[in-house]
Amino acid sequence: MGRMLLMAAMLVMAVPGAGALAATDGPGSPVYGRGLAVDLCGDCHLVSPDQSPDGMRPGPDLMERVRQPEITELALRSYLRTTHPVMPNIMLTQEQADDIIAYLMTFKGSPK
Repeated sequence: MGRMLLMAAMLVMAVPGAGALAATDGPGSPVYGRGLAVDLCGDCHLVSPDQSPDGMRPGPDLMERVRQPEITELALRSYLRTTHPVMPNIMLTQEQADDIIAYLMTFKGSPK
């Protein structure tokens, strides 16, 4: 309960576009997920509107990718749990995966 209250307060006070970050039906915190995505994925993927698309990242733009109809929470969960030859093998806890997925799903249905 305390974590949820703290997250809600942080969301309202610190995050522009807080309504979009709150739009998730699954487990996980979009607020924490944003920080994890930027820290763990942001060197190779575009994961935040704050990043500049410099063309130097080897991975796909995950904000654009998640907008595609076939990308679901289940698809993201599978992707995060599967090793890929060109990606580092980042071992996420269940909570970290939930948070990253909750954050990425906030881009589902959002304009480009």
